[in-house]
Amino acid sequence: MSDNPASYTSRRLILKDWGSEEEVMQFGAEGNWEAVQDQSFDIPEGIVRNVMWQVTPDIVLQYAVDSRSECSVFVLIGSPEDSVQRLQESIERNVHPWTLNELITAVDRAEDREALYRAVLRAGVGAPREFHRKFFKRIKKAILNGDSRIRSAGIWATAYSRWPEFVPLLTDVSQQDPLESLQRDARIILNHYAE
Repeated sequence: MSDNPASYTSRRLILKDWGSEEEVMQFGAEGNWEAVQDQSFDIPEGIVRNVMWQVTPDIVLQYAVDSRSECSVFVLIGSPEDSVQRLQESIERNVHPWTLNELITAVDRAEDREALYRAVLRAGVGAPREFHRKFFKRIKKAILNGDSRIRSAGIWATAYSRWPEFVPLLTDVSQQDPLESLQRDARIILNHYAE
């Protein structure tokens, strides 16, 4: 369904305050949706869990757990766009995922290195599909940070949105970062951008 050029993909809705995968599966069961895909451990794609439910004949709900960020997300894919957006709003009201403002605030208020690392990755996962200046600013700041762990979070945060605005930054990192491992990570992400 995602290969259909007329289909619309929602932003990734990062789940919070959900205790377990069982709760997510119960959510799908309560919706009486047919599970059309249920996979675990797609390590090459960085996904440790991937479930898709057919919500309507033209809309699927995907649940995925990303291994790097450790974020669990819902994504709606289908058409028409207004139907997908209505379902997204319903999920937001019932599930209370991270809002865009909360994602930004978590980066700004991170109190230590590990909290900042997690917040930057989470912001990358939850960033809007279209360019958003506030997210770009925080991720760029992480990429330019003196701490290699925070730079790593910033670099990998760019992999989720694939905004062309990140290409010059990633190119610089791929050629000039003091750590070869981060140069390599930037090249990997640039290759994904080119696909």
